[in-house]
Amino acid sequence: MRPMADAENGNLRPVGIFCFLFLLYVFRFSLIGHLLLAPDEAFYWYWAKNLSLGYVEHPPMVAYIMALFTRIGGDNEFCVRVGGLLCTVVSHIFLYAAIRRLSGGDADLPWEVLFVFNLTLLFSGGCIIQTPDTPLLLFWSIALYGCTRVVTGGGKGGWYVAGIALGLGLLSKYTMVLIVPCMLAFLLFSPPHRHWLARKEPYLATLLGVLIFSPVIVWNVQHHWASFAFQLAQGFSPAGPPPVSKLLEYVGGQIGVVTPLLFLAFVYYSLWGWSFARRGRAREYLYLAMLSWPILVFFGLSTVRGEVAEPNWPAPAYIAGLPLMWIVYRRHFQGSRGHRRFVQPAIGLALILNLVIHVHLVRPVFPVPETMDPTWQFHGWRELGEAIEEHIAAHPCETGYFLVSEGPPTVAEAVFYTGNRYVGLDFTRPGRYTFLPGVEQLKGKNAIILSLDLSPSILQRAKSHFKEVTVLGRHRSYFRGVPFNRMSFYILLGNDFRGNWSPHI
Repeated sequence: MRPMADAENGNLRPVGIFCFLFLLYVFRFSLIGHLLLAPDEAFYWYWAKNLSLGYVEHPPMVAYIMALFTRIGGDNEFCVRVGGLLCTVVSHIFLYAAIRRLSGGDADLPWEVLFVFNLTLLFSGGCIIQTPDTPLLLFWSIALYGCTRVVTGGGKGGWYVAGIALGLGLLSKYTMVLIVPCMLAFLLFSPPHRHWLARKEPYLATLLGVLIFSPVIVWNVQHHWASFAFQLAQGFSPAGPPPVSKLLEYVGGQIGVVTPLLFLAFVYYSLWGWSFARRGRAREYLYLAMLSWPILVFFGLSTVRGEVAEPNWPAPAYIAGLPLMWIVYRRHFQGSRGHRRFVQPAIGLALILNLVIHVHLVRPVFPVPETMDPTWQFHGWRELGEAIEEHIAAHPCETGYFLVSEGPPTVAEAVFYTGNRYVGLDFTRPGRYTFLPGVEQLKGKNAIILSLDLSPSILQRAKSHFKEVTVLGRHRSYFRGVPFNRMSFYILLGNDFRGNWSPHI
């Protein structure tokens, strides 16, 4: 993108970006009903059919959104996902408003930042796949807007906007809490804004957020702090390879989801933003840096201490980080031919990768081995559901059936693609099913059991729950025209459930 000096061209750029985004989202709206559910999406949908104040893995917002739209339009892929896509569209409105306040009167800059957001694989993937990150990014964007109103002189009302967004964000994903220390750090290091530390508004806004979040706190009290413990164990329990190896994997994940050259641009220009902020050249640089880099560092440290952070975990960092990158580039470096020669290919590569991946979701075009292609998650589940129904029809049972697999996402896929007619369980993870009511009614029923292998331990566990277990066969799954073992399940019949399992923590 090169600067445009005259007003006429300045008006063309926002129109062009708006048209691009409009067409992109029209395509995404058509795509979300075409793809089968990914395993995690199916599990969140299973939550939506069994609503609760909380769940072990995450707070409940993603389930509430899915429940709203599936009750309106039915249990289909489009209705499972449309709420998430609408969250993304609304987040653009608040991002635009926040960046407009920070842009210093540059009308083009907010549109350009929205364009850059939609070039990253992180945000384009979040548009299509419905996860807790989708509402999280919406409420983080609203919180950013509220805080931006405060730091740009918009008055104390911005604190309450941010407080409401904080509570709703915490109902989406616990990562939302990180905006509190980030904003506190900004107030401490920004003398013109430090007076807010002696005012009641930021504290009342935080209290408002905690009150909105309080149902999840109540649920955790009732369930022995299970969800908080799960997240802390996942983030800080020592595990896996050496810390340096995990840290490199974490950085590689960020390079992948932001796209390689765009990530380098983000690092380079946002670090320059830190430098300019230290020289007192622009307070907005410090503000945006404090709401981005500490999050990336936090997940880097948690990676070193525990499991490798998934690429999407630091996603909120880019809500402020990408605007910081683009504002610094536009104000200080765009006039240099060398910088334009780097940024323009970075934008071009990100655009190409984004468009190709959208096409790849519909018709695989990337020449990668099937086992390394993550789009396998969107294939084969409907055929598995049909195979389950065929086995149930071939072995009628007056007391009825339920479904079992080792892995909650897999059994949720089976439940979804058999028309939500059966209860689904995973005998190895009882703590993840506290949302299910009345499982005692399953006693005496038969079950279809899905397993990727027939190891003695799996067979022994199955036999401990049923009077008799029979291997019915194996469902062969194909991906990109070849057999795919990750989706090829052995199907077992469990006769007469003993009732010796219940969800507990």
